[in-house]
Amino acid sequence: MKLIKTTLIVTIISVVSLFTSCATKKTDEVTMPHNIISVKKGILMKETYEKGVQRIIEDNRENGSYKATEFAWIDLDSLKNYIKLLDKVSKLNNTKISGIRIYFSQYPTEGYNYSQEEKERLIPGRETLFFAPTIKANRTKLSQAYPLLENVPFSIQHDGTNKLVGKLKVIEELTFKNNRQLRSLMTTTNSDTSLEDNTDETSLLLNELAMFPPPKNN
Repeated sequence: MKLIKTTLIVTIISVVSLFTSCATKKTDEVTMPHNIISVKKGILMKETYEKGVQRIIEDNRENGSYKATEFAWIDLDSLKNYIKLLDKVSKLNNTKISGIRIYFSQYPTEGYNYSQEEKERLIPGRETLFFAPTIKANRTKLSQAYPLLENVPFSIQHDGTNKLVGKLKVIEELTFKNNRQLRSLMTTTNSDTSLEDNTDETSLLLNELAMFPPPKNN
């Protein structure tokens, strides 16, 4: 009888260990993304940019002495933390975050008063990128032709209780160019303009990446 009990306990432990092992393996499983490109294609795309857009930028700024941004860099831990933040926002608001828009952009040279530390770190005038998480929007005539446009950037309009919970509001000015007339910041002549959001709005836009090449030594 004792032998049967011992055998039963060992069997149960083995089964539990098996399920735990399978669950761990399943969690750790990683598949190669479908959009991984070859090294050769990456090199060709970089060369195409250098001969096209990059050359146009450099030829038309600072009398041809300007060196256009070649790449932006973000450390992996920061990126992982950003993804965790988006997952948390998704769960707290019971809304699926559909993806991330990556915007081509440029640090402004007018309309914002930089601190000396910001001037050295952000490099006014340099091309950069910023990330904007998206949610699904209602289908329109335009998005029927371009489904990508159904994924729109948003901010969180909260009531002060939890800055990550509230109404997910589409940032219209980041959807279509015409919508930027709603809240255009280029028309201001005030160099002390604050770029801080209202206290009831939480932004999830990610920027301040490391840019290369670095600023020129003056």
